[in-house]
Amino acid sequence: MRGDVLVVDKDNDSLSGLPAVLREAGLQVTHVKNHDETRATLAQMDFSVVVAALEEHHAHKQTLLKVIKGNTPETEVVLVSRTATVDAAVRAMQMGAYNYLSLPENPADLVIVIQKAFEKSQLQQELLELRHMIRGQQAMPMLIGKSAKMQALKREIARVAPLDCTVLIQGETGTGKEMVAKMVHRLSSRSNKRFLAVNTGAFNAELLANELFGHEQGAYTGAQRTKAGVFEATHQGTLLLDEIGEMPLGMQVQLLRVLQERTVVRVGGTEEIPVDVRLMAATHRDIEKEVERGRFRQDLFYRLNVFTLKLPALRERVDDIPLFCHYFIEKFATTFKKDVTGMDDEVLGILMAHSFPGNVRELENLIERAVVLCDGSTIELRHLPQEFHKAAAMTQHDVQTDEGLLPLAEMERRHILKVLEHVHHSKGQAAKILGIDRATLWRKLQRYGIEAD
Repeated sequence: MRGDVLVVDKDNDSLSGLPAVLREAGLQVTHVKNHDETRATLAQMDFSVVVAALEEHHAHKQTLLKVIKGNTPETEVVLVSRTATVDAAVRAMQMGAYNYLSLPENPADLVIVIQKAFEKSQLQQELLELRHMIRGQQAMPMLIGKSAKMQALKREIARVAPLDCTVLIQGETGTGKEMVAKMVHRLSSRSNKRFLAVNTGAFNAELLANELFGHEQGAYTGAQRTKAGVFEATHQGTLLLDEIGEMPLGMQVQLLRVLQERTVVRVGGTEEIPVDVRLMAATHRDIEKEVERGRFRQDLFYRLNVFTLKLPALRERVDDIPLFCHYFIEKFATTFKKDVTGMDDEVLGILMAHSFPGNVRELENLIERAVVLCDGSTIELRHLPQEFHKAAAMTQHDVQTDEGLLPLAEMERRHILKVLEHVHHSKGQAAKILGIDRATLWRKLQRYGIEAD
């Protein structure tokens, strides 16, 4: 089991107000009072962050660090003491502590440090899981992200995967629709059979019919032998028709017949061939609007829309961006045999404020370029394209353009302030209106320098 924060307060008064403040920030907190309780709790649970009030001479300090970092290196430890010194802080951090601080008068002053430690630990846990998947060569596709929207999507995938029904996957270009389809397939009863994906927008009607249904020998000039289509090739497996919104109307009629009859007829043939295929369709278009405009058949839409999975755009799950950045850095550093291990905070802040119209695919290409250009261990602003330099300058000086437009980060900051004012600074109500959880709101407050109270 894993908890968020373990607070170790031997005197029961040094950090007496901290658990309540952390819970207000949306974190789950366990509070223990002595060494024995600490050892018993750590034996039962792992924590993302351990906060311990221990004096400089306290022998348990080194023991605590060794036990935690030895068993769970991704757990971050924050030590506080009334007699903290620079030398003690250096020694503690050399042993693996995230930070070693003097005990503040107000426990709320610790929250910023604890939140950053928590984010770092969460990131390390996710990266550890990804590395295990890669090294174990697991067949399950990696759907990266721990934001609320991605957790909801993963739950929906787990619900629909075993049901063997048709699934419509909607999302902007670059959000990972094919990845989701592969995950549904891997979690289904057809996982040991074939998965194929066809971009239906890449063919005209004639070529698409040949691709989907195959052809008989002599069906047209050049058809020297009989060829099975992808429906036959994925018999008892899963077929993804990508960009279904681009399919010509004439082909939509033929596809509807296949879904109704569960048979295909090859081009140039007359025999109906039974097919048992789980069909999934993906599109970046709003299919309901396409139906209203007469560009997509309503009856086919009803056939496809048995269960819909909607992928959030990257700008709707900003908290997943640091994880993607670290994952892609590690991926391309390995590919290009470079020693790049991270990026500086300025670059990460700029990326988190970017709208990413190309979504995850755009971010991946951006990180690949930065790793190629990076001549050290850390990606810096100079490794990003020129348009990001302009965004950094605008954010740094907090100025408006001649047209009165603001950087995205500044717009978000002002909107959060407006919502907080509207709900009389109730963080719970503000988080609900903003569509994020309380912990995410707290991190944004810290990022933009907005006072929590």
